[in-house]
Amino acid sequence: MAMKITVAAGPHDRRFVPIRATIAKSGDTKSATLTPWNPNRKESDIPPPPITGQIDPKDGNEATLTFIVPWIPRNTSVTYEVAFNNASAADNAKLAKRENGDVEITLSGDRLGTYHGEAKWIRPFLEPLMGPFGHSVTRGWPSNARPGETADHPHHKSVWIAHGDVNGVDNWSEGKDCGRQIQKDMLRCASGAVCGVLETRNDWVGNDGVKVLEDTRKFTFYAMPGALRMFDVEVEFTATEGPVKFGDTKEGGILAVRVATPIDVPRTGRIRAAEGGVDESETWGKRSAWCDYSGLDEGGNLVGIAILNHPNSNRYPTHWHVRNYGLMTANPYGLHDFAGDETVDGSQTIGKGEKLWFGYRVYVHAGDADGAHVADAFHAYINPPKVTVEV
Repeated sequence: MAMKITVAAGPHDRRFVPIRATIAKSGDTKSATLTPWNPNRKESDIPPPPITGQIDPKDGNEATLTFIVPWIPRNTSVTYEVAFNNASAADNAKLAKRENGDVEITLSGDRLGTYHGEAKWIRPFLEPLMGPFGHSVTRGWPSNARPGETADHPHHKSVWIAHGDVNGVDNWSEGKDCGRQIQKDMLRCASGAVCGVLETRNDWVGNDGVKVLEDTRKFTFYAMPGALRMFDVEVEFTATEGPVKFGDTKEGGILAVRVATPIDVPRTGRIRAAEGGVDESETWGKRSAWCDYSGLDEGGNLVGIAILNHPNSNRYPTHWHVRNYGLMTANPYGLHDFAGDETVDGSQTIGKGEKLWFGYRVYVHAGDADGAHVADAFHAYINPPKVTVEV
């Protein structure tokens, strides 16, 4: 089947952008090779390298083709010739499930980290989160302590999902009366040539073991070229047991990160928000479409981690509970704390059977927010390039 796919950058520069295109199924094809097409290319010209495409069947006669576009300048486009393969391409995004419920994640041959779903933990978390130069951009303590790390807030475990008031249950801290998150099902753990997917179902319970609600969380890990690390996080809460109130408290963050100690602001770090706010004094409690935390890793390399908030996410743009000591969380509920006004109520209640969806992209990069073009990465997430398929 002859096919061409054109990707139009639009008004933004596009650097290493994940692209998904819906195509017609073609027999048992399992992967694709995309070659940049240039009808004016001379025989003496060195052609750009081809790109690997991942094919995932959808319902009916359709499939999803996923690939990574390396570079398209704004207001230009690139057309690819697509060749389909009956053999699967190598799993560049490899997810390996362990017997205890953990998942080891490797991207483009390099370890990203381990998703810890084992029941011994109060709640699941991802640790470490390896950066572009072989050092974790998140703190290891207390689960995997490294020399020189701070030892405060034991519930700050690298990358995690939590909130401090869910029907009055504290599912943020790890005190004697705290709630727990129990990984009940691993719905999907799939490797792929371009992206791997981990999807789990989790029960949120009180200290008495009584279930309050459940979430389905989906991680999509992309095998990005070079030093980039990128994954999407989708969290959908369902009020399975009855009405659920997400209480107004700063002690939470639907998606939370504790950066590695050398990266925090008292040492080498810098916090940046989309509007230009810098560090805790200008970003804490503010609403913003994205937030970035950068600094020098253990090897002295300038690195950063950004959380980008999707516009379809509940209460977009989120408020940020972000601290100079290394915490960065997307918290849409701590409004009375953020405003310093006890008359403000930022709580939200959903009825039995109702759902709430939150979406984020995590972007781990070399350089600071400007050098890593975090603003462009945000627009690639929320305003993806236009894709045209020609058969």
